[in-house]
Amino acid sequence: MPLQRHNPEGISPPRGFTHVVRAGEVIYVAGQVGRRPDGSLAGPDIASQTDQVFLNLKTALESQGAGFDDVTKITVFLTRREDIPGFRTARDKHLTGDPPASTLLLVSGLAEPDFLVEVEATAHIPS
Repeated sequence: MPLQRHNPEGISPPRGFTHVVRAGEVIYVAGQVGRRPDGSLAGPDIASQTDQVFLNLKTALESQGAGFDDVTKITVFLTRREDIPGFRTARDKHLTGDPPASTLLLVSGLAEPDFLVEVEATAHIPS
């Protein structure tokens, strides 16, 4: 089955990657950061960036007819350990059902120095 690649409206245009790749029933969403659709940073803090990350993930998933209930796994990259509680509070506003499998990594940096968080997701939608 051919891969379907999609860069949905409502997410800042990607730079050298595709936001969503679908392989049959599986959807892969590239790591999302706290950029608004116009490319500006949502804010300097973990709460505003995490909120934007999950808005971007929602847009990406909805472009494929999916939602957070279809997410099977997320991988979270944080640049500061002290942001874990703030990340979780912001995340829990969006992931309100049964949580997916999750991995959280602390990293020394992301693609731009102002990015505090990045989250990638995998979802499954039965045909």
